[in-house]
Amino acid sequence: MKASQKPFNIKLSLFILAMTIIVMIFWVNRIMINQLRDEARSQAEILAKSYSDAINSSNEEDIRFVMDILLPSMNFPILITSKDEISAGLNLGFSAQEGSDEYNSQAWVMVKKMDQSFPPLDLVWDDVKWGEIHYSDPQVVTRLRWMPYLEVGFGIVFILITLWGMQLIRRSEKNLIYAGMARETAHQLGTPVSSLMGWVKLLREEKEDQGIILNSMDQDISRLSEISERFSKIGSKPKLKEIVVSELISEVSEYMKNRLPKQSGVEINYSGDSNISIQGDWVLIRWAVENLMKNAVDAMGSKSGDISIILTQTEAGTQLDMSDTGKGIPRSDWKNIFRPGHSSKPRGWGLGLSLTKRIVEEIHGGSIKVLRSKPGKTVFRLNFPL
Repeated sequence: MKASQKPFNIKLSLFILAMTIIVMIFWVNRIMINQLRDEARSQAEILAKSYSDAINSSNEEDIRFVMDILLPSMNFPILITSKDEISAGLNLGFSAQEGSDEYNSQAWVMVKKMDQSFPPLDLVWDDVKWGEIHYSDPQVVTRLRWMPYLEVGFGIVFILITLWGMQLIRRSEKNLIYAGMARETAHQLGTPVSSLMGWVKLLREEKEDQGIILNSMDQDISRLSEISERFSKIGSKPKLKEIVVSELISEVSEYMKNRLPKQSGVEINYSGDSNISIQGDWVLIRWAVENLMKNAVDAMGSKSGDISIILTQTEAGTQLDMSDTGKGIPRSDWKNIFRPGHSSKPRGWGLGLSLTKRIVEEIHGGSIKVLRSKPGKTVFRLNFPL
């Protein structure tokens, strides 16, 4: 899959998920409303039958039970009409006094609205219709109708606030990356440039041994070329080729050994199949391994110690474990160390491991993590796919 397709697929998946959730909210809401309306209809039918039976039986206790107990137990608006009169009403929410002209006027308007929602129920006496029961949805149904819109609205506000916060974090990380890249570039260029300036000065003063000086200058120029190539490739999609990992590690180890003070006492050890290869970019993988070795050296400080590299082939791909005998990394920082700007050094820029993570994961489709860490033993694990 192309890298450009991944953001599109993620956005499409999130959009489909959001639409599914919205549909589910409205669907569940509709089910709840229908259940409540069915309950109101059943209660109204029971009331109509009980009222008709009580009138037909002419039993005063039955009539009192309907009017004093059954009718008040209803939790939705009810109006009982007899021909052109309002006989009784419940849960209407009117401020007008019952029986007044204003009350009756409002009641008849409500009767029309009620009949649009539910057909009226007949009240029968001796098989003759003498009145009707009109009713409408419980108040909770009216509130429930607005709930999905409120939920979706709050959800949209929450998502917008989250996206705004993520954008601020991303912008802050970008600023840290830009500042770190500028400092890293200055740091990377500083050593060979200073060295070249020294060689030029020496050339002016010395008449002999120019061949040795020119060879050293050539090495520094090669280093400058490599640095330029690194930064040009980190922002693009390089072509991946077969890399024999043992050869790359040997080259980085030799480079690091030449940079270490002779009295440092740091040993670099490698074990693994010399024929293991991966698909990658030599310059960038070399940079990633170099950053890890520099991190290991910094972790050991001025003390002597060991850097061990173990390379193994697994069913999923190639696995590289690099360990050091440094001070260790607190567990709370195992993920933070890969974030731009995070550094345990007072004058550190927190970019080396961030670049390493980008090289391994985003460019080569692998993974990098702190496998375990404690004082005297820290292990980084890199995985590269087949």
